[in-house]
Amino acid sequence: MFRTNDHCKWLALAASLVCAISPLRAEEPTLAEDPFALAKQQHQQLEEQPWVSRSPQELQLWAKDNLHFKLRARTVIDADAHPEWEWFRQSGFGLFLHWGLASVAPNTGDAWAMVYSKHRNQESGMLRTPEEMFSVADTWNPASYDPDKWMAAASKAGFGYAVLTTRHHDGYGLWPSEQGDWDTGDKMNGRDLVKDYVEACRNNDIRIGFYYSGPNWHFDYKNKDFSWPPQGYNYKHEKVELVPPLAAVMGYDPPLPGDGDLREQAQSTEQVRELMTNYGPIDMMWWDGNSIMTPEALAELQPDIFVARGLIATPEGMHHGTSENVKVTNEAGWWWELCIKTENTNTPNWHYGAINETNHWNTNKFLSELVRCRSLGGNLLVNITPRPNGEMMDWFYDVCDEMGEWMQHSREAIYAVDLDAPLPTLDQTQNFTTKKGNNWYAMPDARGAVFITDVAAPKSVTLLRSGETLDYEFRDSALRVEVPAAMQTELPDMVKIVFAGAANL
Repeated sequence: MFRTNDHCKWLALAASLVCAISPLRAEEPTLAEDPFALAKQQHQQLEEQPWVSRSPQELQLWAKDNLHFKLRARTVIDADAHPEWEWFRQSGFGLFLHWGLASVAPNTGDAWAMVYSKHRNQESGMLRTPEEMFSVADTWNPASYDPDKWMAAASKAGFGYAVLTTRHHDGYGLWPSEQGDWDTGDKMNGRDLVKDYVEACRNNDIRIGFYYSGPNWHFDYKNKDFSWPPQGYNYKHEKVELVPPLAAVMGYDPPLPGDGDLREQAQSTEQVRELMTNYGPIDMMWWDGNSIMTPEALAELQPDIFVARGLIATPEGMHHGTSENVKVTNEAGWWWELCIKTENTNTPNWHYGAINETNHWNTNKFLSELVRCRSLGGNLLVNITPRPNGEMMDWFYDVCDEMGEWMQHSREAIYAVDLDAPLPTLDQTQNFTTKKGNNWYAMPDARGAVFITDVAAPKSVTLLRSGETLDYEFRDSALRVEVPAAMQTELPDMVKIVFAGAANL
């Protein structure tokens, strides 16, 4: 039977989908945040209801000044002007693949293990010098890499798109780049891991997304202050009085005028150009840190590409605000995507770690989080980490099988749904509810109950999984349904409510 603890847990889970409020920030950061430090931040809660008295345009201006920067969208997307992006909103479910050099060191906590953090040092000890991290490239050659097997399972489970870390903060490219000397062309005899991923996506009808890190810590590592916040630690984690200015220690061939920053920018720009021209049509670009190209520049190379981060709101991590913030986002007309790790324990790891093997989400968690995101008007991008040898963790296939069975009968509740469903705790219901025209789909609470107010009398109420008719009570424009315990399972048992006409009064 599907269970949660109580009403408070429902609210907490709703809160995990949205960003919190923070003091006004004057500028966007140029580099990705230290996830360990970010997890320690405390954010002010929203007390007012700005959507009540503001137009969408006024809401956009208000939100830019008041919402945590991760929720700030670059623009309001006109869906009618971009029918080529409709697949993103329809699918709603993506697979995030952090895979690279950091995967080979499962106990260090991702590429961020190179960055000295006082909190990390005191509480986790997950530190590794850049030289140690970079040396992995000399021997790493994943013999069991089989992305087609990954994507076959993902497609069956309902994933509509995938995002691969083509280059993470360590700067190592997973394809044989002609730029620099830090990629599979230099260290893996020209093996093209990106090409295999692209072909696997196409073979399994999965939309293709590329992650690309603007920061390149390998390019500038000898003079980089590897500490967060910057405290004057060099690449050996030694305390120094002053870290020297950035120098182009890795160089750019042919040499370009200017300092190291300009050379690094030029090298990164050319790498992105390779990714956009060497692999056929690409559906999505997912920036981390700096955006190397504008959406307009990308469109010259890939006319239909969708910029998922930098263009839309991306409320990440574990410490977010409440559904009020999602209300603002929806009312302001922003698209959003939640990217999140699938560990039950909050660790710095976005790449493979030993905890990924044993302490991960179960199928109920995957599907419940998906329903929540879709009911709140967003997409869910879940991070699942392949092993360093290229194998996917065994539990991934088990979960995909179970999700695939659920999708056979309940996919309509999360795919191509409308974006104006009632928000739980704010509007008509406490339940996470999606809708498609006159059909509503509600996830029962811990007791198996659904309660929705201010609606017309339903035409029918059924259990989506089986089509069985459910008893309900309708009184004073309020609908109450209880799924009998004998009909409940361990996965979300969606209740389908069909209205003869418009549901809202």
